[in-house]
Amino acid sequence: MSERQKLILNRLHKQGSVNVVDLVELCHTSESTIRRDLAELDEQGLLKRVHGGATLIPKESNTTEDPLNERQNIHMDEKEQIGKYAAALIEANDVVYIDAGSTTLSLINHLKEKDALYITNGLMQAHMLSLKGYHVICIGGEIRGITGACVGARTLQGISKYHFTKGFFGTNGVDVEHGFTTVDGEEAAIKEHAINHCAMRYVLCDKSKFQMVCPITFADIDDAIIITTHCDNTEINHLGTIVEVEKQ
Repeated sequence: MSERQKLILNRLHKQGSVNVVDLVELCHTSESTIRRDLAELDEQGLLKRVHGGATLIPKESNTTEDPLNERQNIHMDEKEQIGKYAAALIEANDVVYIDAGSTTLSLINHLKEKDALYITNGLMQAHMLSLKGYHVICIGGEIRGITGACVGARTLQGISKYHFTKGFFGTNGVDVEHGFTTVDGEEAAIKEHAINHCAMRYVLCDKSKFQMVCPITFADIDDAIIITTHCDNTEINHLGTIVEVEKQ
Protein backbone atom coordinates (compact mmCIF):
# COMPACT_ATOMS: atom_id res chain seq x y z
CA MET A 1 0.00 0.00 0.00
CA SER A 2 1.43 3.37 -1.03
CA GLU A 3 1.70 6.40 1.25
CA ARG A 4 -0.88 8.11 -0.96
CA GLN A 5 -3.35 5.27 -0.45
CA LYS A 6 -2.79 5.40 3.31
CA LEU A 7 -3.57 9.11 3.18
CA ILE A 8 -6.78 8.41 1.27
CA LEU A 9 -7.87 5.80 3.84
CA ASN A 10 -7.06 8.07 6.77
CA ARG A 11 -9.20 10.85 5.26
CA LEU A 12 -11.98 8.37 4.52
CA HIS A 13 -12.06 7.11 8.11
CA LYS A 14 -12.20 10.67 9.43
CA GLN A 15 -14.99 11.83 7.12
CA GLY A 16 -16.89 8.66 6.20
CA SER A 17 -16.75 9.54 2.51
CA VAL A 18 -14.35 11.23 0.08
CA ASN A 19 -14.58 12.70 -3.40
CA VAL A 20 -12.03 12.65 -6.20
CA VAL A 21 -11.68 16.44 -6.41
CA ASP A 22 -10.72 16.79 -2.74
CA LEU A 23 -8.31 13.84 -2.94
CA VAL A 24 -6.54 15.36 -5.95
CA GLU A 25 -5.87 18.45 -3.84
CA LEU A 26 -4.97 16.44 -0.73
CA CYS A 27 -2.48 14.17 -2.52
CA HIS A 28 -1.16 16.71 -5.05
CA THR A 29 -1.64 14.28 -7.91
CA SER A 30 -3.83 13.74 -10.96
CA GLU A 31 -7.47 12.71 -11.11
CA SER A 32 -6.56 9.56 -13.05
CA THR A 33 -4.10 8.51 -10.31
CA ILE A 34 -6.72 9.00 -7.60
CA ARG A 35 -9.29 6.99 -9.55
CA ARG A 36 -6.74 4.20 -9.99
CA ASP A 37 -6.00 4.24 -6.24
CA LEU A 38 -9.71 4.07 -5.41
CA ALA A 39 -10.14 1.15 -7.80
CA GLU A 40 -7.26 -0.73 -6.16
CA LEU A 41 -8.53 -0.05 -2.63
CA ASP A 42 -12.03 -1.11 -3.64
CA GLU A 43 -10.62 -4.35 -5.07
CA GLN A 44 -8.84 -4.99 -1.74
CA GLY A 45 -12.11 -4.50 0.13
CA LEU A 46 -10.92 -1.38 1.97
CA LEU A 47 -13.58 1.02 0.64
CA LYS A 48 -16.61 1.16 -1.65
CA ARG A 49 -16.30 3.18 -4.85
CA VAL A 50 -19.25 5.41 -5.67
CA HIS A 51 -19.80 8.00 -8.39
CA GLY A 52 -17.24 10.75 -7.89
CA GLY A 53 -15.46 9.21 -4.91
CA ALA A 54 -15.72 6.50 -2.24
CA THR A 55 -17.41 5.61 1.06
CA LEU A 56 -16.66 3.31 3.97
CA ILE A 57 -17.82 -0.28 3.64
CA PRO A 58 -20.78 -0.93 5.97
CA LYS A 59 -19.57 -3.03 8.89
CA GLU A 60 -21.30 -5.96 10.47
CA SER A 61 -22.47 -5.13 13.95
CA ASN A 62 -23.34 -7.23 16.98
CA THR A 63 -25.16 -6.11 20.10
CA THR A 64 -25.76 -9.50 21.72
CA GLU A 65 -23.65 -12.44 22.81
CA ASP A 66 -24.28 -16.13 23.36
CA PRO A 67 -23.66 -17.84 26.71
CA LEU A 68 -20.09 -18.98 27.35
CA ASN A 69 -20.93 -22.69 27.20
CA GLU A 70 -22.35 -22.22 23.69
CA ARG A 71 -19.43 -20.11 22.45
CA GLN A 72 -16.97 -22.79 23.59
CA ASN A 73 -18.29 -25.06 20.84
CA ILE A 74 -17.90 -22.54 17.99
CA HIS A 75 -14.65 -22.42 15.93
CA MET A 76 -13.17 -25.01 18.32
CA ASP A 77 -10.20 -26.00 16.15
CA GLU A 78 -9.15 -22.39 15.65
CA LYS A 79 -9.45 -21.62 19.34
CA GLU A 80 -7.30 -24.60 20.24
CA GLN A 81 -4.56 -23.54 17.81
CA ILE A 82 -4.67 -19.99 19.15
CA GLY A 83 -4.69 -21.17 22.76
CA LYS A 84 -1.74 -23.50 22.21
CA TYR A 85 0.37 -20.72 20.70
CA ALA A 86 -0.59 -18.25 23.43
CA ALA A 87 0.16 -20.70 26.24
CA ALA A 88 3.70 -21.18 24.93
CA LEU A 89 4.38 -17.45 25.42
CA ILE A 90 4.12 -17.74 29.21
CA GLU A 91 7.43 -18.07 31.03
CA ALA A 92 8.61 -18.71 34.58
CA ASN A 93 7.96 -15.82 37.00
CA ASP A 94 5.38 -14.19 34.74
CA VAL A 95 2.41 -12.48 36.36
CA VAL A 96 -0.33 -13.31 33.88
CA TYR A 97 -3.78 -11.77 33.48
CA ILE A 98 -6.34 -14.07 31.81
CA ASP A 99 -9.55 -12.44 30.65
CA ALA A 100 -12.95 -14.12 30.79
CA GLY A 101 -14.14 -15.63 27.49
CA SER A 102 -14.18 -18.83 25.47
CA THR A 103 -10.82 -18.48 23.69
CA THR A 104 -8.86 -17.94 26.90
CA LEU A 105 -10.24 -21.27 28.12
CA SER A 106 -8.37 -22.89 25.22
CA LEU A 107 -5.19 -21.18 26.41
CA ILE A 108 -5.63 -22.84 29.81
CA ASN A 109 -6.06 -26.23 28.13
CA HIS A 110 -2.49 -25.94 26.81
CA LEU A 111 -0.73 -24.34 29.79
CA LYS A 112 2.49 -25.94 31.00
CA GLU A 113 4.24 -23.20 32.99
CA LYS A 114 3.74 -23.87 36.71
CA ASP A 115 6.15 -21.19 37.94
CA ALA A 116 3.88 -18.28 37.08
CA LEU A 117 1.09 -16.43 38.87
CA TYR A 118 -2.26 -16.45 37.08
CA ILE A 119 -4.86 -13.79 37.82
CA THR A 120 -8.30 -13.79 36.23
CA ASN A 121 -11.75 -12.24 36.45
CA GLY A 122 -13.31 -15.36 34.89
CA LEU A 123 -14.94 -17.89 37.22
CA MET A 124 -14.51 -20.80 34.78
CA GLN A 125 -10.92 -19.76 34.08
CA ALA A 126 -10.15 -19.71 37.80
CA HIS A 127 -11.78 -23.10 38.31
CA MET A 128 -9.83 -24.71 35.45
CA LEU A 129 -6.53 -23.24 36.64
CA SER A 130 -7.18 -24.43 40.18
CA LEU A 131 -8.01 -27.97 39.06
CA LYS A 132 -4.76 -28.09 37.08
CA GLY A 133 -2.75 -27.09 40.15
CA TYR A 134 -1.66 -23.61 39.05
CA HIS A 135 -1.17 -20.67 41.39
CA VAL A 136 -4.30 -18.67 40.64
CA ILE A 137 -6.04 -15.62 42.06
CA CYS A 138 -9.64 -14.91 41.07
CA ILE A 139 -10.46 -11.23 41.28
CA GLY A 140 -13.89 -10.93 42.84
CA GLY A 141 -16.82 -8.69 42.05
CA GLU A 142 -20.32 -8.91 40.70
CA ILE A 143 -20.74 -11.97 38.48
CA ARG A 144 -22.07 -11.52 34.95
CA GLY A 145 -23.88 -14.79 34.36
CA ILE A 146 -23.69 -15.03 30.56
CA THR A 147 -19.87 -14.97 30.54
CA GLY A 148 -18.96 -15.90 34.12
CA ALA A 149 -16.93 -12.70 34.37
CA CYS A 150 -16.48 -10.69 37.56
CA VAL A 151 -17.21 -7.01 36.92
CA GLY A 152 -17.82 -3.78 38.81
CA ALA A 153 -15.96 -1.54 41.22
CA ARG A 154 -14.48 -4.36 43.33
CA THR A 155 -13.02 -6.00 40.23
CA LEU A 156 -11.49 -2.73 39.01
CA GLN A 157 -10.00 -2.15 42.45
CA GLY A 158 -8.55 -5.66 42.52
CA ILE A 159 -6.87 -5.26 39.14
CA SER A 160 -5.33 -1.95 40.21
CA LYS A 161 -3.03 -3.74 42.66
CA TYR A 162 -1.19 -5.67 39.97
CA HIS A 163 1.36 -5.02 37.25
CA PHE A 164 1.01 -7.93 34.83
CA THR A 165 3.92 -9.04 32.66
CA LYS A 166 1.50 -10.52 30.11
CA GLY A 167 -2.24 -10.29 29.54
CA PHE A 168 -4.47 -12.43 27.32
CA PHE A 169 -7.85 -11.04 26.27
CA GLY A 170 -10.90 -12.11 24.34
CA THR A 171 -12.91 -9.80 22.10
CA ASN A 172 -16.27 -9.78 20.34
CA GLY A 173 -15.08 -7.62 17.45
CA VAL A 174 -11.90 -6.40 15.73
CA ASP A 175 -11.95 -3.41 13.40
CA VAL A 176 -9.34 -0.84 12.36
CA GLU A 177 -11.53 2.18 13.00
CA HIS A 178 -13.23 1.02 16.20
CA GLY A 179 -10.48 -1.21 17.60
CA PHE A 180 -11.34 -4.11 19.92
CA THR A 181 -14.99 -4.04 20.91
CA THR A 182 -17.37 -5.91 23.16
CA VAL A 183 -21.06 -5.95 24.02
CA ASP A 184 -21.24 -5.13 27.72
CA GLY A 185 -20.10 -1.84 29.26
CA GLU A 186 -18.99 -3.32 32.56
CA GLU A 187 -16.89 -6.01 30.90
CA ALA A 188 -15.40 -3.39 28.58
CA ALA A 189 -14.34 -1.34 31.61
CA ILE A 190 -12.59 -4.37 33.13
CA LYS A 191 -10.82 -5.24 29.88
CA GLU A 192 -9.65 -1.65 29.36
CA HIS A 193 -8.38 -1.35 32.93
CA ALA A 194 -6.57 -4.70 32.82
CA ILE A 195 -4.95 -3.99 29.43
CA ASN A 196 -3.52 -0.77 30.87
CA HIS A 197 -1.87 -2.82 33.64
CA CYS A 198 -0.14 -5.26 31.24
CA ALA A 199 3.38 -4.89 29.87
CA MET A 200 2.57 -7.24 26.97
CA ARG A 201 -1.00 -7.44 25.68
CA TYR A 202 -2.42 -10.18 23.48
CA VAL A 203 -5.92 -10.44 22.01
CA LEU A 204 -6.96 -13.98 21.07
CA CYS A 205 -9.57 -14.17 18.34
CA ASP A 206 -10.76 -16.41 15.53
CA LYS A 207 -11.43 -15.07 12.04
CA SER A 208 -15.15 -14.52 12.70
CA LYS A 209 -14.32 -11.50 14.89
CA PHE A 210 -12.66 -9.44 12.15
CA GLN A 211 -14.63 -6.49 10.76
CA MET A 212 -17.20 -7.06 13.49
CA VAL A 213 -18.13 -3.96 15.49
CA CYS A 214 -19.82 -4.16 18.90
CA PRO A 215 -21.13 -1.20 20.90
CA ILE A 216 -18.16 -0.54 23.19
CA THR A 217 -14.44 -0.17 22.45
CA PHE A 218 -12.01 -1.36 25.13
CA ALA A 219 -8.72 -0.86 23.24
CA ASP A 220 -7.37 0.56 19.98
CA ILE A 221 -6.16 -1.73 17.20
CA ASP A 222 -2.49 -1.03 18.00
CA ASP A 223 -2.83 -1.54 21.77
CA ALA A 224 -2.31 -5.31 21.60
CA ILE A 225 -0.83 -8.12 19.51
CA ILE A 226 -3.55 -10.13 17.78
CA ILE A 227 -3.14 -13.91 17.84
CA THR A 228 -5.37 -15.61 15.27
CA THR A 229 -5.32 -18.36 12.67
CA HIS A 230 -6.00 -16.19 9.65
CA CYS A 231 -6.68 -12.54 8.84
CA ASP A 232 -7.30 -11.66 5.19
CA ASN A 233 -8.16 -8.02 5.90
CA THR A 234 -5.38 -5.94 4.32
CA GLU A 235 -6.07 -2.87 6.42
CA ILE A 236 -5.94 -4.71 9.75
CA ASN A 237 -2.81 -6.55 8.67
CA HIS A 238 -1.22 -3.23 7.79
CA LEU A 239 -2.20 -1.25 10.89
CA GLY A 240 -2.29 -3.96 13.58
CA THR A 241 0.34 -6.35 14.91
CA ILE A 242 -0.81 -9.85 14.03
CA VAL A 243 0.52 -13.36 14.64
CA GLU A 244 -1.14 -15.87 12.33
CA VAL A 245 -0.71 -19.21 14.09
CA GLU A 246 -1.02 -21.35 10.93
CA LYS A 247 2.13 -19.71 9.56
CA GLN A 248 4.24 -20.61 12.59
